[in-house]
Amino acid sequence: MILAKFNRASFFQKQLMAVIGTNLLILAIAALLIYSAFVDDYRDNLVKTMDSNASLLSAASRSALLFHDEQAGQTILASLAKIPAVRYAQLLDAQKGAFALYARQGTKRDATSQGVKPGYFFANDNLYLTQEITFDNEVLGFIVLSVDTLSLQAQQYRYGRMVLWVFLLGSLLAYLLNWRMQKRLQSPVKRLIHLVDYVAKEGRYDQRIFNRRNDDIGRLVNGINSMLDTIEDHQAKLRSHREHLEGLVELRTEQLYERANFDALTQLPNRHSLTEKITQAIEKARDEKSNLALMFLDLDRFKVINDSLGHFVGDRLLVEVAKKIQQKLTKNDVVGRWGGDEFVILIQSPNDLTSVEGLAKEIITALSLPLIAAGHQLHISTSIGIACFPQDGDDASSLLKHADTSMYKAKELGPGQFRFFDQYMLNASVWRLELETQLRQASAQQQFTLVYQPKVEVNDEKPVGLEALIRWHNGRELVSPTVFLPVAEDIGLMEAISVWVLKQACQQNADWQRAGIDIVPVAVNLPASFLMGPHCLESIEGALTQTGLAGHFLEIEITENTFIASTELVVEVLSAIQALGVKIAIDDFGTGYSSMSYLRDLPINTLKIDGIFINDLVERTHSEIPHSDERLLRDEGIVRSIITLGKSLGFSTVAECVEHDYQVTKLKSMGCDIIQGYYFSKPLSIDETALYLRRV
Repeated sequence: MILAKFNRASFFQKQLMAVIGTNLLILAIAALLIYSAFVDDYRDNLVKTMDSNASLLSAASRSALLFHDEQAGQTILASLAKIPAVRYAQLLDAQKGAFALYARQGTKRDATSQGVKPGYFFANDNLYLTQEITFDNEVLGFIVLSVDTLSLQAQQYRYGRMVLWVFLLGSLLAYLLNWRMQKRLQSPVKRLIHLVDYVAKEGRYDQRIFNRRNDDIGRLVNGINSMLDTIEDHQAKLRSHREHLEGLVELRTEQLYERANFDALTQLPNRHSLTEKITQAIEKARDEKSNLALMFLDLDRFKVINDSLGHFVGDRLLVEVAKKIQQKLTKNDVVGRWGGDEFVILIQSPNDLTSVEGLAKEIITALSLPLIAAGHQLHISTSIGIACFPQDGDDASSLLKHADTSMYKAKELGPGQFRFFDQYMLNASVWRLELETQLRQASAQQQFTLVYQPKVEVNDEKPVGLEALIRWHNGRELVSPTVFLPVAEDIGLMEAISVWVLKQACQQNADWQRAGIDIVPVAVNLPASFLMGPHCLESIEGALTQTGLAGHFLEIEITENTFIASTELVVEVLSAIQALGVKIAIDDFGTGYSSMSYLRDLPINTLKIDGIFINDLVERTHSEIPHSDERLLRDEGIVRSIITLGKSLGFSTVAECVEHDYQVTKLKSMGCDIIQGYYFSKPLSIDETALYLRRV
């Protein structure tokens, strides 16, 4: 209720209440502080006075206590009757027993002698003070005084009346002064308020306030009059500029629309505009029960041109491509730039798929002709994916997605090709996405297993090593490493998988050794991405340290393509790995970019001959597979050359995929050191490998 009245009060009434309230608060705080100081001073003086009296009584009471003269002690205390404030006084001996007592008439002793200790305290509006009586540092007894504070209460009453009068007079004076001040301020301010209300309601600035004052209020009124003059002048100028601004806004709106819906380079509809046009065309085709086709174009080798000749030439080329495409379309067709070097063509109500196919061929042919861009004669081609409504999708998103998918399938056929969308493409994409998801989960939960294939010495047929091979069962089937490892490489999981294989192989070999099995080195395949990564050496050293496996019981297999790009870095990494005692082998030798220089420079120990050459080591008269004699002789010569090369460089040689007696005999005659393949053993599980090692 009070708050509501306060809110409805005028500004000056609120100001008056605030000033009076502030003055009253200051007076109250000042009175409280003075009162507090007065009480503290009074108590301090009372304590000092009583302490002095206690000291005098202590000095006078020493002889009475020394000679146990209780009558003398009583006489000494009786002198306190001259001090009206003293309620009672008591002399205690050294054992705090009562020796002498003085009590004012009608006063009872309210403090026990057993709890007596030197000092003072206030309780029940009384002061209680205790002092030791000593002689030559010996406590003879205690004197206890109790004093009332009636004089303080009288002073408090007088002080309260004085403060009340000051409070009332101060409040009255504050009210009168502020009322007078407000009266002088209120009149011009009310006129200002009336003027502001007029301007707000009417929207006009023609009224002014007459002013004869020279104080701050007068300067405020003059300032407002001057401000109204300036505003009135500016309004006239604003009216003259309004038409001009409206024209600029209209032009800017058109420019923003162009930017929002058209590509700045080619002036074709952009992605946003294309999506809207495709959606509208689908709605129209659905209503008319007609069809439409969507082409997704991606320029082949555009990045090469852009990177080699620069973005300016690339931009000019895109403009020329846009012109070429437009020349092949009808007025009902729409072409837009989807982004980068990608274009989308919307074909409304095509006659049949043959006409769509014909248009795709025309565009591919037109773009295959030389184009002149920024003075450069350029050759380019395009890959086209085609999706049709309604069979390939019933909305813009699905049609664009399916056209994009079929475009990538067209790229797989080579440059300058086109493909219509069919469901198997989507199934392949979905399968790939599902495989990626399963592979991420398998990597996170370490759902892989390792099998081990023995490597056998040719002459005595004893195992001299094992190769760790990864296997993965996704819950439905066993997925081949040739399928899931490239996917793992694409999605960035190869480092995590490589580290897991490395640790598992080292741990298993160490476990076999602790079980009393004569172990042999275990080989682990490491991809180039892992070998060239920053954590390769750290991971290998960590696996050996954590498992306690000696370095010479680990072998790292790499492919030739690992060191094509940066031989110096690979030499440095492999040298550091070899310093740990780990052996290095080149896997699938003969299928990559074989070079004599890296065989000379790299710190390697073993060459592994790829199985593609071993498969052709067959007897020509008994071969079940049709081979030309020339090819068989060529492959046999390659195997022989690799073995001879390895021997001459001091490397051991390993033949992979050996399955027949003839291959073993032939490799032995060529001087091959080690054989790996189903001839001696298939890849074995952990338990099977342990039994194999114990048996041999």
